[in-house]
Amino acid sequence: MEEALYVKETAQTIYIRAQGHVTAALCSDLKGRIFERLEAKPPVENVYVDLSSCDYMDSTFLGLLVGINKRFLRFSERPLTVVRPTPPCTELLRTIGILRLVKVQEESVPFPDSMEAIVTAEKATAEFLLDVHENLMDLSDENRSRFSTLYSVLKSQINQPEEEP
Repeated sequence: MEEALYVKETAQTIYIRAQGHVTAALCSDLKGRIFERLEAKPPVENVYVDLSSCDYMDSTFLGLLVGINKRFLRFSERPLTVVRPTPPCTELLRTIGILRLVKVQEESVPFPDSMEAIVTAEKATAEFLLDVHENLMDLSDENRSRFSTLYSVLKSQINQPEEEP
Protein backbone atom coordinates (compact mmCIF):
# COMPACT_ATOMS: atom_id res chain seq x y z
CA MET A 1 0.00 0.00 0.00
CA GLU A 2 1.26 3.45 -0.92
CA GLU A 3 2.24 5.93 1.81
CA ALA A 4 -0.54 8.42 2.47
CA LEU A 5 -1.75 10.84 5.11
CA TYR A 6 -5.19 12.40 5.03
CA VAL A 7 -6.63 15.15 7.20
CA LYS A 8 -9.99 16.84 7.72
CA GLU A 9 -11.63 18.94 10.39
CA THR A 10 -15.35 18.94 11.09
CA ALA A 11 -17.20 20.15 14.17
CA GLN A 12 -13.97 21.04 16.01
CA THR A 13 -12.62 17.52 15.55
CA ILE A 14 -9.43 16.84 13.62
CA TYR A 15 -9.27 13.54 11.76
CA ILE A 16 -5.94 12.13 10.57
CA ARG A 17 -5.71 8.88 8.61
CA ALA A 18 -2.37 7.18 7.99
CA GLN A 19 -2.09 4.51 5.30
CA GLY A 20 0.70 2.22 4.27
CA HIS A 21 4.29 2.81 5.28
CA VAL A 22 4.26 6.35 6.75
CA THR A 23 7.58 8.21 6.75
CA ALA A 24 9.04 11.69 7.19
CA ALA A 25 8.11 12.60 3.61
CA LEU A 26 4.64 13.89 4.57
CA CYS A 27 5.19 14.89 8.18
CA SER A 28 6.33 18.52 8.04
CA ASP A 29 3.27 19.60 6.05
CA LEU A 30 0.98 17.79 8.49
CA LYS A 31 2.70 19.36 11.50
CA GLY A 32 2.24 22.89 10.19
CA ARG A 33 -1.45 22.43 9.55
CA ILE A 34 -2.30 20.65 12.78
CA PHE A 35 -0.25 22.89 15.11
CA GLU A 36 -1.71 26.03 13.53
CA ARG A 37 -5.24 24.73 13.99
CA LEU A 38 -4.69 23.58 17.59
CA GLU A 39 -3.67 27.13 18.51
CA ALA A 40 -6.67 28.76 16.79
CA LYS A 41 -10.20 29.40 18.01
CA PRO A 42 -12.63 27.79 18.51
CA PRO A 43 -10.70 25.12 20.40
CA VAL A 44 -10.34 21.64 18.95
CA GLU A 45 -12.34 19.15 21.00
CA ASN A 46 -10.97 15.85 19.61
CA VAL A 47 -8.06 14.57 17.57
CA TYR A 48 -8.48 11.13 16.02
CA VAL A 49 -5.63 9.29 14.30
CA ASP A 50 -6.78 6.26 12.31
CA LEU A 51 -4.02 3.65 12.03
CA SER A 52 -6.23 0.80 10.80
CA SER A 53 -4.61 0.87 7.34
CA CYS A 54 -1.08 1.73 8.46
CA ASP A 55 1.52 -1.03 8.38
CA TYR A 56 4.56 1.00 9.51
CA MET A 57 5.40 4.40 11.01
CA ASP A 58 8.92 5.79 11.03
CA SER A 59 10.35 7.63 14.02
CA THR A 60 9.58 11.02 12.45
CA PHE A 61 5.85 10.26 12.29
CA LEU A 62 5.96 8.78 15.80
CA GLY A 63 7.66 11.93 17.09
CA LEU A 64 5.09 14.07 15.31
CA LEU A 65 2.29 12.14 17.03
CA VAL A 66 3.93 12.89 20.39
CA GLY A 67 4.18 16.57 19.43
CA ILE A 68 0.55 16.74 18.34
CA ASN A 69 -0.49 15.01 21.56
CA LYS A 70 1.56 17.45 23.69
CA ARG A 71 0.07 20.45 21.89
CA PHE A 72 -3.49 19.07 22.11
CA LEU A 73 -3.05 18.32 25.84
CA ARG A 74 -1.95 21.91 26.40
CA PHE A 75 -5.19 23.24 24.94
CA SER A 76 -7.70 20.51 25.84
CA GLU A 77 -6.24 18.62 28.82
CA ARG A 78 -6.98 15.28 27.14
CA PRO A 79 -4.89 13.09 24.83
CA LEU A 80 -5.41 12.38 21.17
CA THR A 81 -7.18 9.12 20.27
CA VAL A 82 -5.50 6.45 18.18
CA VAL A 83 -8.19 4.50 16.34
CA ARG A 84 -7.83 0.79 15.52
CA PRO A 85 -4.04 0.56 15.29
CA THR A 86 -2.73 -2.45 13.39
CA PRO A 87 -0.55 -4.90 15.36
CA PRO A 88 2.70 -3.50 13.91
CA CYS A 89 1.62 0.04 14.81
CA THR A 90 0.58 -1.01 18.32
CA GLU A 91 3.99 -2.59 18.83
CA LEU A 92 5.80 0.54 17.60
CA LEU A 93 3.67 2.76 19.86
CA ARG A 94 4.45 0.44 22.80
CA THR A 95 8.18 0.18 22.08
CA ILE A 96 8.66 3.94 21.79
CA GLY A 97 6.46 4.67 24.84
CA ILE A 98 3.61 6.48 23.13
CA LEU A 99 0.93 3.92 23.99
CA ARG A 100 0.85 5.13 27.60
CA LEU A 101 0.32 8.76 26.51
CA VAL A 102 -2.64 8.43 24.15
CA LYS A 103 -6.09 6.94 24.23
CA VAL A 104 -6.50 3.83 22.06
CA GLN A 105 -9.92 2.98 20.68
CA GLU A 106 -10.45 -0.40 19.03
CA GLU A 107 -13.95 0.45 17.79
CA SER A 108 -14.26 2.28 14.51
CA VAL A 109 -14.87 6.03 14.53
CA PRO A 110 -16.87 7.53 11.65
CA PHE A 111 -14.36 9.57 9.65
CA PRO A 112 -15.45 12.14 7.05
CA ASP A 113 -15.92 10.75 3.54
CA SER A 114 -13.80 13.28 1.71
CA MET A 115 -10.47 13.88 3.41
CA GLU A 116 -7.66 16.00 2.02
CA ALA A 117 -4.48 14.17 1.06
CA ILE A 118 -1.29 15.62 2.48
CA VAL A 119 1.18 15.99 -0.35
CA THR A 120 4.87 16.63 -0.06
CA ALA A 121 5.53 20.32 -0.61
CA GLU A 122 8.88 20.69 1.08
CA LYS A 123 11.56 18.37 2.36
CA ALA A 124 11.74 17.82 6.11
CA THR A 125 14.40 20.14 7.52
CA ALA A 126 17.04 19.14 10.04
CA GLU A 127 15.31 21.44 12.55
CA PHE A 128 11.99 19.68 12.04
CA LEU A 129 13.59 16.22 12.33
CA LEU A 130 15.46 17.27 15.47
CA ASP A 131 12.27 18.62 17.05
CA VAL A 132 10.21 15.46 16.52
CA HIS A 133 13.04 13.19 17.65
CA GLU A 134 13.53 15.27 20.80
CA ASN A 135 9.86 14.50 21.54
CA LEU A 136 10.70 10.80 21.42
CA MET A 137 13.93 11.17 23.40
CA ASP A 138 12.01 12.90 26.20
CA LEU A 139 9.85 9.78 26.68
CA SER A 140 12.55 7.43 28.01
CA ASP A 141 16.23 6.73 28.51
CA GLU A 142 15.90 3.92 25.96
CA ASN A 143 14.71 6.40 23.34
CA ARG A 144 17.47 8.83 24.32
CA SER A 145 19.99 6.09 23.58
CA ARG A 146 18.11 4.84 20.49
CA PHE A 147 18.14 8.25 18.80
CA SER A 148 21.40 9.71 20.18
CA THR A 149 23.39 9.25 16.96
CA LEU A 150 20.67 10.81 14.82
CA TYR A 151 20.38 13.64 17.35
CA SER A 152 24.13 14.34 17.10
CA VAL A 153 24.09 14.30 13.30
CA LEU A 154 21.09 16.64 13.11
CA LYS A 155 22.58 19.02 15.70
CA SER A 156 25.83 19.22 13.74
CA GLN A 157 23.90 19.92 10.50
CA ILE A 158 21.98 22.74 12.16
CA ASN A 159 25.09 24.27 13.73
CA GLN A 160 27.16 24.31 10.53
CA PRO A 161 27.30 27.70 8.86
CA GLU A 162 25.61 27.80 5.49
CA GLU A 163 27.92 27.87 2.53
CA GLU A 164 27.76 30.95 0.37
CA PRO A 165 26.90 30.36 -3.30
